[in-house]
Amino acid sequence: MPFVLCLPCSAQVTEVIPGSPFVANTATARTDYWAAFHNPASLVQEERFGVALQYENKYLTGELSTELVQASFTNQYVNAGVAYSFFGYSKYSEMMAAVALARQFGRFSLGLQANLLCVYAGESVGYRCTAVPQIGAVVNITPAFALGFQTFNPFVQSLKLTETRRQLPAIYSLGFDYHFRPNMRWDVQADYDINNTFRVATGYEWRAVEQLTLKMGVYYQRYVVTCIGFGLHFAGFQTNVSAELHPVLGVNLLCHLSYAWK
Repeated sequence: MPFVLCLPCSAQVTEVIPGSPFVANTATARTDYWAAFHNPASLVQEERFGVALQYENKYLTGELSTELVQASFTNQYVNAGVAYSFFGYSKYSEMMAAVALARQFGRFSLGLQANLLCVYAGESVGYRCTAVPQIGAVVNITPAFALGFQTFNPFVQSLKLTETRRQLPAIYSLGFDYHFRPNMRWDVQADYDINNTFRVATGYEWRAVEQLTLKMGVYYQRYVVTCIGFGLHFAGFQTNVSAELHPVLGVNLLCHLSYAWK
């Protein structure tokens, strides 16, 4: 198995799932923007049509980069999104494509997502693929406070690679989003992978001016990792940039570009 599978993870629980534009990856309870491969219930607040590109690099190593493209659209019946993510290099890679649907029922939002995960482990193994479900929900307790839950691979599926089976991550995430002032919000999230990986994170955002958001956060996953970032907002365009400092492995960088037609 290539060494990349053994590295401690960055803000996401596993390399299969790309990071999100929210600082410290606190995306579970956020409904103001859909972060693909995180809580599909966040699709309920998407604009009429939106597209996004994302690039993420771990530890300044080219082989440990993830590219993401996503699109979302709405109609009177349901909100829908599609996404594709690629991680790896020529000798090992992970690809995941997704279709997500979400609907709001009063204060309650429900999202369902179907993921197709394909792993390439060299010429001798080739491609191995499997379908992985994802379910999410968000409850708006008040206009300023929301609780979110999502699970990736709830049925604990595995993927066969030659004579062995690779246990896929089965992740359960719970978090809250507290918009305690019009220009300030606080997010907390806990993630548990049934393969004994636990992560807890918190992030803070301050909308300094209409066009600029400043972010900072921290998470614990074997090590304490500090995070900073900023967001730029101009009409329908948004740019979110974040950086994490791992005390052992170094710097993780993420850039997310999006545009929404209203």
